[in-house]
Amino acid sequence: MSQPRFDALKIDDQARVTRRYSDEDIQEWCRLAEFDGDWGTVPEPLIAALFSYLLGEQLPGHGTNYLKQSMRFHDQGRPGEALTASVAVSRLRGDKALVNLHTRCVGEDGRLLCDGEALVLFQC
Repeated sequence: MSQPRFDALKIDDQARVTRRYSDEDIQEWCRLAEFDGDWGTVPEPLIAALFSYLLGEQLPGHGTNYLKQSMRFHDQGRPGEALTASVAVSRLRGDKALVNLHTRCVGEDGRLLCDGEALVLFQC
C-alpha cells in the first residue's frame, strides 16, 4: 500500500534545530530527574530530546514511532551554548515503512558533541 508522505522521503533528506539550554533549563531538568547537585553541563537526555523533536515534528514528522536510537557522546554541551542537532535519512525500507537516520549534534564552535543513528517506523 502506497503512503504518499513516506514515498516523498529521499535518502539524504535533512532537518535541523538549534537550541540553547539555560542554567534554569538544566536546573529544572535536574529537579524533574530528582538529581541533587549542580550538573554543570547540558545533560545528555536534553540533547537526545532534540532528536526526538526533529523525528516527531520535522523528519519524518507526525506518525513517527521510535524503535531505537544509538548515540556516541564525544564532548559536552555548555549551558547557554547554541547546540545544533540534525538528522539525515540514510535508508528507506518501504516494505515495512522503516526509516534509518544519521543523527548528529554540534556545539556553536562546530565541535562534535554526539553522533549516532535512529530507526523509526513511519505511520500515516
